[in-house]
Amino acid sequence: MTNLPTGPGSVFFAHGAPTLALEDTAASRFLKTFSGNLPVPEAILILSAHWETDGLKLSAPGPLRTCHDFRGFPAPLYDIRYPAFADEQFVDETARLLEANGYEVELDGDWGLDHGAWVPLSLAYPEADVPVIALSLPHGSTQESVFALGRVLAPLKDRGFLIAGSGNTTHNLRQIYPQGSEAPLWAVGFDRWLDEGLRSGSIGYFKDLASAPDYRQNHPTDEHLLPLFFAFGAGGPGAKPELLHRSYEYGSISMSYFRFAA
Repeated sequence: MTNLPTGPGSVFFAHGAPTLALEDTAASRFLKTFSGNLPVPEAILILSAHWETDGLKLSAPGPLRTCHDFRGFPAPLYDIRYPAFADEQFVDETARLLEANGYEVELDGDWGLDHGAWVPLSLAYPEADVPVIALSLPHGSTQESVFALGRVLAPLKDRGFLIAGSGNTTHNLRQIYPQGSEAPLWAVGFDRWLDEGLRSGSIGYFKDLASAPDYRQNHPTDEHLLPLFFAFGAGGPGAKPELLHRSYEYGSISMSYFRFAA
């Protein structure tokens, strides 16, 4: 599955292990083609599973730090810098839209971009020539709350924003296998269940995640799945999923990429 979107919109990026930035895999190759047939976005607004905060935060205007928020990986990974910049006009526009819809938002000039954001962006937009704004994942978020957050921000697509959630549709680091291993049935089956729910077009399908097949085996914690529902909401009313690419890394980590459009 290698169809590409035809314009900026709402997408979900799988970011996998930080080594995605260095390794030649099916997912990294897909990301390197992602922007090839796209008009250049005015800005990228990205919510990563790895920036969890008390309350809602947004990048402050200015250069964004490349955050190496991991340990024990190959030295070249720590040398990578992704020199993204948060444009003041776009930050203000995003903050005003949130505040007009009842959200309290704090501008943050410290965090920058964690690997959930800069790894996929460094492959999809390697020149770092598109303004980027990071949005945090508030503690206590649910599938419904991040869907609603995405829905509030959906109008930014009409301004040329690419709205992205970054996580993984399966994410259990205690049950990974050698790179190139066949995906286990519990991961494949969960993706199949997830696809069906996204095709339904309703966040109500996901009301009881605990009832999903092998849910806690796929997600011991929820944070890597929640950005998918953010992107789903940002697709806007009537949005349907398009699976752009799917492969599995380390056996059980699903590298699934979606676009949502009405």
